[in-house]
Amino acid sequence: GGGGGGGGGDGATDAKAKPTRCILLKNMFDPSAETDPQWDTDIADDVKAECEAKLGPVSHVFVDKESKGHAHLKFGDEATAARAHKALHLREFAGRKITCEFQCPREYDRRFGLES
Repeated sequence: GGGGGGGGGDGATDAKAKPTRCILLKNMFDPSAETDPQWDTDIADDVKAECEAKLGPVSHVFVDKESKGHAHLKFGDEATAARAHKALHLREFAGRKITCEFQCPREYDRRFGLES
């Protein structure tokens, strides 16, 4: 069971690892455990407030009530998003370990009807 080859050299970065302004947080919440009718808005507001206080401007937040704890964020610039990824990936949030992935800005904007 060998390790497998090293793969391509220049620019062969995983798209999910390449910093963009858009990130997806997973495992932020359990929709079946939420009772407040406005819980998704509350989580979105909390995440935005915390990120803006510690990291920098957030231009868009969406909490997907139908998902397994997904929150989508778009930051003012890639540097802020990269800091957010570093700060949030594998972090404990409300007793849950969250993961963080960069998202394609074009797809993000299309999904949420944003102007890029």
